[in-house]
Amino acid sequence: MSSFWKDLRYGFRALRLSPGFTLIATLTLALGIGANTAIFQLIDSIRLRSIPVKNPQELGTIRIADRHWGSGQFSSQYSQLSFPIWEQIRKRQEGFAEIAAWSDQRFNLATGGEVRKAKGIRVSGDFFHVLGVEPVLGRLIGPEDDQPACAASAANISYAFWQRNFGGDPSVVGKPLTLDGISFVVLGVTPPGFNGISVGDTFDVAVPLCVEPILSPRNNRLTLRHAWWLASIGR
Repeated sequence: MSSFWKDLRYGFRALRLSPGFTLIATLTLALGIGANTAIFQLIDSIRLRSIPVKNPQELGTIRIADRHWGSGQFSSQYSQLSFPIWEQIRKRQEGFAEIAAWSDQRFNLATGGEVRKAKGIRVSGDFFHVLGVEPVLGRLIGPEDDQPACAASAANISYAFWQRNFGGDPSVVGKPLTLDGISFVVLGVTPPGFNGISVGDTFDVAVPLCVEPILSPRNNRLTLRHAWWLASIGR
């Protein structure tokens, strides 16, 4: 199996030297999903090339190419992985130098006594690092913020949200932010122009994946194998 991963990794890296690669590889992984064989598709797509991040041509998405073998709840058009499966891929893949996961999210945002909707993303600890995104203020969510049983504390806000809701206040880092009734603290601000992975969409707030049990205690998707709510990206 180790030689297979090495050959696959070499193939991925060679293909990334050419623009627009598409590769379908059959990976024999004991994923515990009713069958030991799953097909993953890695695509260096126009969608990734158009996002304002470091060297977007080096990025590729990781997804199960045929969803018909599985069953369960799919959260969005980008949702391809459950958290337990993502964890196994993260630990065992050798095709990319780094990979990260993310999911779209809607929050009830409470500021100044007013409650309204906010567009959010939940991200793995390596998300911003993999994309090569640097903060304009403070720091961005890192591996230390996305640990099992983490506290609901760290949150990043977009540049547009910072300007709109905080008037560009340079002392925003450390200020409280209430999402779905849970108190977070602003950790930092993403740079102008960075709107997440979804081209044509925007986000207001980013929180680590590990806060799932806190935000959704009755439906903790970190433990559900058939809750397909995560998208994955690699470099």
